[in-house]
Amino acid sequence: MTNAETQLAGYFAKYEPAMAKLGKALRAKLRARLPGLSEIVYVYESQNALVISYSPTERGYEAVCSISVYPRLVKLGFGKGAELSESDPNRLLQGQGRTARYVELNSVADFDRAEIEALIADAVKLAKLSLDPNAKGAVIVKAEEQRARRATKAARPASPRRAQARQGKKT
Repeated sequence: MTNAETQLAGYFAKYEPAMAKLGKALRAKLRARLPGLSEIVYVYESQNALVISYSPTERGYEAVCSISVYPRLVKLGFGKGAELSESDPNRLLQGQGRTARYVELNSVADFDRAEIEALIADAVKLAKLSLDPNAKGAVIVKAEEQRARRATKAARPASPRRAQARQGKKT
């Protein structure tokens, strides 16, 4: 098991067994469905969410889709979901953001529904990707980077220019 896989297993272990099992099963399904894409792992502690984005690059915001594991539900997210909404005759996509939409998945069987497959296929087309069934994607854990960046930012004194800007806003 790689270091990233070990970290990811630790993140899943923080959830109730049923949610962790569902999240892991959906992850396996997405890895098989989206070969060659990188899995970008984020932990949003304030929302108690584990997010795995499936991206052709090392940047999660370029993801075709993602899974978000919460204590009581799992969401299949689409970064360009607003555009996908036009080809969603069953109105499965939820959310009000300018770009992103999601579908709640309560079981692995939900993932296997034809409507979900159609949304994933449309998302791949929208991203203009050609998937190689033999390609292996990397697992990139960004959760630790986020924490380190926030800690560094909090510990860093404000630059003189930022301090002046803040004083100017107060008056």
